[in-house]
Amino acid sequence: MRNNEYSTAAYANVVVSAKEAVKNLNELVPELLNKLKVVEDKKPVSNVTTNIMRIRELIAQARSVAKKVQVSMKFTGQSSVEVHPPSNLEELKTVTSISLFMRVDPDKDPIEDRFILYLGDRNGKKDYMGLAIKNDKLVFVYNLGREDVEISLSSKPVSQWPAVFNYIKIERLGRHGKVYLTIPSQSTTDEQKFIQKGEAPSTDSLFDVDPNNVVFFIGGVPPDVKLPPPLSLAHFVGCIELASLNNDVISLYNFKETHGLNVAVSPPCPRYKLAFSQSRIASYLFDGTGYALIRNIERRAKFGQVIRFDISVRTIANNCAIFLMVSEGNFFLLEIKNGFLRLTYDFGFSDGPKLLENNSPKFQINDAKYHEVSVIYHQLKKVILLVDKSLVKTVENPKTPLPFSDIYIGGAPSSILKSRPELSSVAGLKGCVKGFLFQKRDFNLLEEPGTIGISSGCPEESVMSREAYFNGESYLGSPAKISPFDNFEGGLNFKTLLPSGLLFYHTEGSDEFSIALENGAVVLNNRGTKVKLQKKQYNDGRTHFLLASVNKQRYLLLVDDKDKQEKKRPSAATKSSSDSLVKTFYYGGSPSSSLKNFTGCISYAYINRKDRDIETEDFQKYTEKVNVSLQECPLQQPPAALMSPLKGTSKAKHTQSQKVARDKSSHLLEVTRSDLEPSEPNIQSCYLSQSPRSTHQAFHYGGVANTRQHYAGVPDSVSERCHFSLSLKIQSASGLIFYVSDVQEDNFMALFLANGKLVFSFSVGDKKVQIRSEKKYDDGAWHSIVCVRDGSMGRLIIDRLTVFEDKVQANNVPWHVSDSFFVGGVPPGKAKRNIQRNSAYSFTGCLKNLQLDGRRLSSVAETFGVSPCFEGLSEDGTYFSEEGGYVVLDESFELGLTFELVVEVRPRVASAVLLHVRASEGYFIMYIHQGVVVVLVNDGTHEFSTKVSPRQGVCDGTWHRITVIRDANVVQLDVDSEIKHVVGPVNPRSVDTRKPVFIGGTPDLFLPEHIGTRKPYVGCMKNLTINQSQASFSKAILCITGEPVPISSSLWVGGRVHTGQVASPSQGNTETNRKNNHAHIQSYLRAI
Repeated sequence: MRNNEYSTAAYANVVVSAKEAVKNLNELVPELLNKLKVVEDKKPVSNVTTNIMRIRELIAQARSVAKKVQVSMKFTGQSSVEVHPPSNLEELKTVTSISLFMRVDPDKDPIEDRFILYLGDRNGKKDYMGLAIKNDKLVFVYNLGREDVEISLSSKPVSQWPAVFNYIKIERLGRHGKVYLTIPSQSTTDEQKFIQKGEAPSTDSLFDVDPNNVVFFIGGVPPDVKLPPPLSLAHFVGCIELASLNNDVISLYNFKETHGLNVAVSPPCPRYKLAFSQSRIASYLFDGTGYALIRNIERRAKFGQVIRFDISVRTIANNCAIFLMVSEGNFFLLEIKNGFLRLTYDFGFSDGPKLLENNSPKFQINDAKYHEVSVIYHQLKKVILLVDKSLVKTVENPKTPLPFSDIYIGGAPSSILKSRPELSSVAGLKGCVKGFLFQKRDFNLLEEPGTIGISSGCPEESVMSREAYFNGESYLGSPAKISPFDNFEGGLNFKTLLPSGLLFYHTEGSDEFSIALENGAVVLNNRGTKVKLQKKQYNDGRTHFLLASVNKQRYLLLVDDKDKQEKKRPSAATKSSSDSLVKTFYYGGSPSSSLKNFTGCISYAYINRKDRDIETEDFQKYTEKVNVSLQECPLQQPPAALMSPLKGTSKAKHTQSQKVARDKSSHLLEVTRSDLEPSEPNIQSCYLSQSPRSTHQAFHYGGVANTRQHYAGVPDSVSERCHFSLSLKIQSASGLIFYVSDVQEDNFMALFLANGKLVFSFSVGDKKVQIRSEKKYDDGAWHSIVCVRDGSMGRLIIDRLTVFEDKVQANNVPWHVSDSFFVGGVPPGKAKRNIQRNSAYSFTGCLKNLQLDGRRLSSVAETFGVSPCFEGLSEDGTYFSEEGGYVVLDESFELGLTFELVVEVRPRVASAVLLHVRASEGYFIMYIHQGVVVVLVNDGTHEFSTKVSPRQGVCDGTWHRITVIRDANVVQLDVDSEIKHVVGPVNPRSVDTRKPVFIGGTPDLFLPEHIGTRKPYVGCMKNLTINQSQASFSKAILCITGEPVPISSSLWVGGRVHTGQVASPSQGNTETNRKNNHAHIQSYLRAI
């Protein structure tokens, strides 16, 4: 930069305005953040839960804005700033990276030894990181528990720096450290770059700080903070603007406190944002939480017969929003779905939303490169989608003007996304945007008033993949110049629940080098020489850091800086290998190793290569990516019972049938060892997730007449006065929401729907209080409801704002009800005495946050036909959830020697039992195994089978029609018109046709030992017919989910099933109730 660039009067005005804005920020931000902290820590009260959640969402946005204020502060040598440290210090353990812009003026302020920043313990003890100027050099200092490491950038003395903002980055990866300096050019596009590296002499690799004592200071520290000796220097003089911490944008204005800072006397230094080549083209960084909002988009250009949007996007995300327009019932959504562009829109069309997508490999765009996306609305009736000037797809609709004025880019507020089911699963953009154009007119997204939580620039780090998830049949491979047998250092984070799996692998001929988990222990193998860590098992679902090292003297293995094992290397073990050749290595498995592939997460991996410095591996650049996900790790913590032995028990023996014991009061689900280590690998991955997205602790009711949850043990106090609160999302005009009464139903209380309106009613002697809402609430949106009964007075409160009240004249009328409370519906015949007929059946919709007098109801005695509240589009069918379960059809259905069975399935698992019929001798089973449909028949003497292998398998996210035709000894299997048949023995034994038909699974004891899978089915099922008779699951004689539940002739397991994210057939009972009914069900199973 040249001084004359800032000599204009216009620039002076801008600086004055900026100074005033910064002064206001300096006064308002700490006060705001302190107040937000108070609100954030508040525990929700029953009747303000939704508002608290909304406030917390706004708090997150406010913090995001504070972290992205890209303005410097000027330090005088007497001032300092304490910045909020990161909330998750675990993320800093393996890698810690801080970047900033810094300006010093050697001509005005002679360079002296000065402190710049410090991250570590308040008392200067234990681990820390810091930056300083010492002996005219920029110095990066860190300590990982033993000795100080100082890395001095000697190639460019500070006294020779130009008086402009220079870019500085300090980075620690394990025990290795680097300091970077970039000086912008003063006259050309060339920049000067300097790098200095160093490393800790010991093997300590983790940055471990106490969350209660951690501080983050810039420019200096107050007297009550003690710095370690290498950083005990004079305060800084100059200007600093923070840029990032571990690739998250941070700002000095996200501070806790300032000391001696006066922006009126020492205003910030202006920084030319386009000084560095990386940011010369205006680009914007989205972190998944923010968005840009352009209001009244026609202020720049008008809608015409041709309307065009252009945007360049760079991301590695599988799923995220690009832009969205919403207006009343209309929407227009451009997103990335599974790495491909997807455009969905609806302007009130009679045939529903329009969809444009093309999953051809050439259109995949989540590859960390910029892609130019164009959407053209031609003649108000044709939408054209382009990427990199190539046509993706086009679709026509009835001629309709574009009904929008505002556009969201990169995301939208949760209130917008929750307003329509089509938008409920949309995720914010993680990546960069360059050049958003409407009608060829450019917009500066940072200047739009509605923009929240984005920043300028696009650092390379934001589109790197440092984390990978492996499913047991996946691996990553890359060529490199390495020599692991003789000289190797590698580190990585890993997290898994399985005891065995390959972490790193390399082979040269018959020589193998591997790092793996074996029965929970970490093992290094170098040409047959093994080093094993046996202090503990590391398949506990927690993140662990592993360091492996090989040199001519020894082999070393270290986990979490604590568990260490070394083995001296004999001289005979040294064997020459070619150093110059490029060789392939693998993470998470390999195509050739005999070791089991890894299931879990690997992140922040590094190895020493011969052609580059040690740095974090970018998995996005690997040449071999097989069945691996480079998104966030889905692995969850195991149950508490798996993480520590139970008190009062001896050390468990690990056998295949081991169970974690529990008493009746522990409420811990039983877990077998086989749950942790599946007996069969899932070779084929499924397009749809096994765990559909659902609203937390919300349940879906409806679809048939009597879905319900029955709560027992309602307290006696409800007879005097009660306060019920809940949240509802209603999709029907009538139906029962809750009901409680005495045995004769003389006394009752209910909340129900009538013509879309909410009605709260209860009895008072021979009279009724009935409070009805004025407007309809069957709009599919969430509403908070409070029902209060106080003697003869009732009150209905909707959305905290609308209050209805009524009472009848009555004195001391006794009112008592039983302790049974029904939610969502009632058993057949109940409630009709007190509630109009159309409303006495189950309502259709979702309910959550049910509380009585401020306490959550949890004692569910029975559950019938209730599912989690899944999100997304819906269609008819039945969903079987991952908790496991099956349905037994009633006796009107027979599968004997001659039958035709047709069913449509959309699985979410590659292997599962679909149907089972058990005879006194033999069985008939239909199942899927690794995407292949199999029919297995056994008549007690002979066994025969057939299978169909669809090209894409049956786990590709689409519906598949399966037909099985049996005629005595001939069985034909038809899957989507691919047909196979098998001929069995000529005179097969007759099968007892009255034996039960199990759908979606079966008791494990009924399955033969050699079957390909024993897993229950997870996914959708519809249109099941046997001999052309439709099978209705609402007439099932038994439904079991996870554990046995009571038999009921009215059990329902069908209903509305969501496309891609679907509902469960039955929620099942609480663990306590399952135990109480266990014997009941076992007697039934013996009978059949």
